[in-house]
Amino acid sequence: MVVAILATAVHAGGQNPDGFNTPGGYNIVRSETTDYGVSLARVVFQCLEKNAWVTCTPKLGPYSDAGVPKLEGRIEQVSYKAEKAGSSGILLFRNYERVISEMGGQLVARMFGHNERSGKLRFLFLIPGAQKKWVLFETWGLSDGEMNLTVITSADVPNVLTAGELKSQLDTAGFATLNINFDTNKTLVRDEDKPALDQVRDLLVSSPSLRLSVDGHTDNVGGTAANKQLSQGRANAIVEYLKRSGIEASRLKPQGFGAEAPIADNRTEEGRGKNRRVELVKLP
Repeated sequence: MVVAILATAVHAGGQNPDGFNTPGGYNIVRSETTDYGVSLARVVFQCLEKNAWVTCTPKLGPYSDAGVPKLEGRIEQVSYKAEKAGSSGILLFRNYERVISEMGGQLVARMFGHNERSGKLRFLFLIPGAQKKWVLFETWGLSDGEMNLTVITSADVPNVLTAGELKSQLDTAGFATLNINFDTNKTLVRDEDKPALDQVRDLLVSSPSLRLSVDGHTDNVGGTAANKQLSQGRANAIVEYLKRSGIEASRLKPQGFGAEAPIADNRTEEGRGKNRRVELVKLP
């Protein structure tokens, strides 16, 4: 079983991982998504090397010295149960193998001691791309007609400033830049950025006299008025999140500056990326 041990946020529901559907004759009985976590299979896996199955090692991929997969990123887990008894685990596996192959993926590892004849399986696939996807298919240790599917999408480790780090920057420079992002032309706070805002909440709770201006900034792509409105909407969204977290509105001042205060060259993508930012500024 895969266990998330470094979760930043967990969402329960009844949905499939991106790109996958519920198998015919099965129903979803559990579904859970972790925005960022570490998965540990807790069992030894074998990797295919030169047409032979050998115990996985770090040189073959993200495995521990003991051959246990160690994967980090967004974790989507879903459990299925067959509508009737007698469902074949190996037949289901063959179907997933075909679907994953059509997605450009391949089988890279299997659990040591797997048993295809009995349909008790635990296989690991890799789907390459800008963000690698590791897919764990397992029926091992489950009742007949049950299976688990886990998709781990590789992602950068969230760069979250702690409440202490934010306080230090505010005390020394008078401002701090939040490491958060918004979807293009959107003002909705993303789930993956909530841990960073929770640190701002913790800072304000621990410093009851602190007041902050939440300043939104954009690059120079788009019209002046639209950028001003967008940056104001993003600042408002952050303030609303903090207010819902228990922070008094009087301690927060949302402001949108659009592209008026660039800190880098807007002629390059790197510069525009730096200019799209949210800053916390200490108020007197």
